[in-house]
Amino acid sequence: MKPFRYLAKPIRVLLIANLVVFLLAFLVGGIMGLHLNIPGAGYGSLRDYITFFGAFFPTSPFEVWRYFTYMFVHVDFWHFLFNMLMLWMFGDEVAEWMGSKHFTGMYVFCGVVAAVFCVAMCLLGLTNNPIIGASGALMGIFVAYYRFFPERRLLLFFFFPMKIKYAMWVMVAIDVFMAPSGDGIAHLAHLGGVVAGFIYMYFYEGGFRRLSGALKSRGPKVKVTRGGKASSESDEGNNDSSDAIEGEVFYVDEEKRMDEILKKVSSEGVQSLSVSERKFLMEAGERLRRRRGG
Repeated sequence: MKPFRYLAKPIRVLLIANLVVFLLAFLVGGIMGLHLNIPGAGYGSLRDYITFFGAFFPTSPFEVWRYFTYMFVHVDFWHFLFNMLMLWMFGDEVAEWMGSKHFTGMYVFCGVVAAVFCVAMCLLGLTNNPIIGASGALMGIFVAYYRFFPERRLLLFFFFPMKIKYAMWVMVAIDVFMAPSGDGIAHLAHLGGVVAGFIYMYFYEGGFRRLSGALKSRGPKVKVTRGGKASSESDEGNNDSSDAIEGEVFYVDEEKRMDEILKKVSSEGVQSLSVSERKFLMEAGERLRRRRGG
């Protein structure tokens, strides 16, 4: 696991936000026993207030703030610890691979759809229990991890070594089997998060890229030669292909180019880099290694 300060920014923000709410509910409201008496809401501990106003109730689908707040409510220590470990271990690599923008979008999308899924199950008479915690959103993120790194191994439930491509479906099977058990775990929210994860990844792996490619294809492509001369695609036959790299600009200041590439990785993920950008990073890393005598 990476040290906290090296985690992707959205992971750090989510960890801090969840920690703050957990400390208020578990420590201040539970252990310290802070109680409130708000007119119209009645008397209760801060923990009770956070749970009641933050949880998602499938029977109250029009209280729209709950589709977001429930993802940050954890009142049990082990529930909080397990979810945050999952976010730390799997979320960080997904955020680096997808970029901050897509990761944040996927996290929120999966959390909201997990709640909507529970509303649908409530209408079918399969559940009416309130849900709290980040598990629905995290199951969606685990789907992304499964798509990116299917051959990776993990210790399922910290004991059973298994490849991600199998562990994914074992977890789904457990949620399907345990959904009617009434064990207090929101298995249907987990399943909703999985469904949302596959939906988002379908568009991420196909639709988003096709849209991006269509936008980039508008207008003539430009080549920049090593001498600084630009030419359009129609002049391609008159140029030596070994002296031109499509869509690239040769910066005198390599550090500036490095900063721009790293910013692109942070925003859009490693997959957004072109072949020449990846080559530049590899060559820059090799030069740095030589300078250090490695």
